[in-house]
Amino acid sequence: MALLIEREGGSGPYVESAAEHFRLVVPSGEVLKAVRWSANAGALQPDSERVTWTLPTEGTASLFVSAETASGKKAEGTFHFNVVAAPLAPSTVIDTGADVTGRVCELVFDASGRGHAVYTNDTRNSLWYATWDGTTWVTEQIDGPGLNNVGTFTANPVLAVDPGTGTPHVAYREGAGQLSSARMRVRYATRVNGAWVREDVSGQETTQLGIALNPAQGQQPVIVFGNGQTGSFRMAARTAANTWSIQQPDVGTSILNGEPVFSADGTLYVVMQQRTTSVSTHFLHAIQGATTASVRLKTMNLPSWSAMVWGPGSHLYALANVIREGEWGAIDDITVATPLSSSVVQGSPVSYTYDASDLAYGGGKPVVALRRGTALELSTTDAQGFWTYTQLGTVEDGTRPSVAIRPTDGVAHVCYQQEGKVRFQ
Repeated sequence: MALLIEREGGSGPYVESAAEHFRLVVPSGEVLKAVRWSANAGALQPDSERVTWTLPTEGTASLFVSAETASGKKAEGTFHFNVVAAPLAPSTVIDTGADVTGRVCELVFDASGRGHAVYTNDTRNSLWYATWDGTTWVTEQIDGPGLNNVGTFTANPVLAVDPGTGTPHVAYREGAGQLSSARMRVRYATRVNGAWVREDVSGQETTQLGIALNPAQGQQPVIVFGNGQTGSFRMAARTAANTWSIQQPDVGTSILNGEPVFSADGTLYVVMQQRTTSVSTHFLHAIQGATTASVRLKTMNLPSWSAMVWGPGSHLYALANVIREGEWGAIDDITVATPLSSSVVQGSPVSYTYDASDLAYGGGKPVVALRRGTALELSTTDAQGFWTYTQLGTVEDGTRPSVAIRPTDGVAHVCYQQEGKVRFQ
């Protein structure tokens, strides 16, 4: 006699500590005489042909059942389940529309604790913005295909928010044709008096870009961009509405490979890469006016985009987006000094391997969002400096999460794509 079980009243992944209900299914015409349930972990509450199973911690869990019918037939079965970790908090779908959203998302908080996110509508290749008041997300379109409004297809948005005013500044690529091979130009958008203002920044073909606000120039937006070729790196500063000053700093043969950040005195720091046939060496570049300097990083030996944030004092943290199995490390702690070449760089591993990441700093420690295949985890350090890992749930493979810390309560939040929707947790 073959045994089957069916799940009652549940859907989606099997989450640790959840109470799941199962029913034993027997062949037609058979009457159960005895049923025994057991499990290798978790708590069971059997009730004849039904059982309530409070799932154990993440991993593979097994449920066993044996049965005897009134006609004397006997059978037993073993059923294995992949139990995932419970999220820190229930996730929220930012955009509840029918389209696929969130393959790219960027999350930022302003000083008041208001959340800001930009994300892609992947069905339409359009660009969207959302704000969070602590309870509800409100969404609106920034750019995308349109009629007689210069709108076309968008990709790779990046976001900076004025911490005091909450004004969003968005840089992105825009173009037509097959996006993987189309010539994409640099665009910029900001919200003025409740409406989006969109501007062309550069017609140069662009594959990488980042944005940061210069505190020494009244939170002036500055966009860095390039196309992966030597000599393509540019900096564009917005000097007035629809007016951009574009410079080509002397960075030698380096190419853009990371997010920019500013210091209080207006020095821009950015990770760049010098590539040879066998190795990709990364440097931190400091740019102020016509003056440039650089220092070599320790763990950035992959052709991997880098996230970067300020830590305490003069510490900068730079995190590799991807680490292959067995690579030495992932994060550089850079104590910035003058001259820059005298800076102290200390490299450390974060995890043995991961597929995508993002970096924030708060509460006296760095916080890292890691995607390992389809598993999302939040990592930070304990009192001894060792990394701790908290499983958040599942995400779409091939995507990059974004992490930010809400300044009003110190809680780390992430945005990511799950089941084709941009989500917040």
